[in-house]
Amino acid sequence: MLMPLIKKDLTIVKGYTLGVVAIAFGLPLLLAWRQPQMGGMISLLMAVLISSVAFNLAISEKENQYPKATALLSSTPYTKGKVIVSKYALYFIIYIVCFIAYLVEMQFVPELKLVNFARTAALVFLIQALGMGIFLPIQYKFGYEKTKFISFVLLVLSPVIIEATKRISFSSKIVSLMQSNSVIAVAILYGCGILIWLVSFVISNKIFAKKDLI
Repeated sequence: MLMPLIKKDLTIVKGYTLGVVAIAFGLPLLLAWRQPQMGGMISLLMAVLISSVAFNLAISEKENQYPKATALLSSTPYTKGKVIVSKYALYFIIYIVCFIAYLVEMQFVPELKLVNFARTAALVFLIQALGMGIFLPIQYKFGYEKTKFISFVLLVLSPVIIEATKRISFSSKIVSLMQSNSVIAVAILYGCGILIWLVSFVISNKIFAKKDLI
């Protein structure tokens, strides 16, 4: 039941869908070429965050132009809850596309090599969950027009935000655990990311359920 909704969103912003794929494959390569020091985690994180925010801007703008379309859609077998699930699923798809693109490229580009790809990918997943997981409920609460500036700011400042995350210090015990056992570290990171996405979804679903779409 979700696939038609996901396909609908991808079709509505077909050009941006191709853009997301281009960012996923092109941005890490561009950074490896122009800014080799930004290879590794930063390039994967930038690809995921920029793709997520750019796609959000595109799909939200289209839905804002045709507000009755969502209302009509929610009156069909596709409930409001399923509409929200499909939206969240799109960000997971974006992450997977960027994940696969980077995994392939790092086999051929030395600047993109990672010591522990699984742990890095899990950390990127967690950061994406934090960023979009916080933003999406706010967007559902206040609407596209009132929150689009936040999206633009996130898009423009993404390199600064990424640099800031690198300076965050963690407990020595946490760092030791992450470095000593990769499997546990990956499981914790993905688990925290999934938990954040679930909490965000529940909040968004409650907000959207109360909205009068007509």
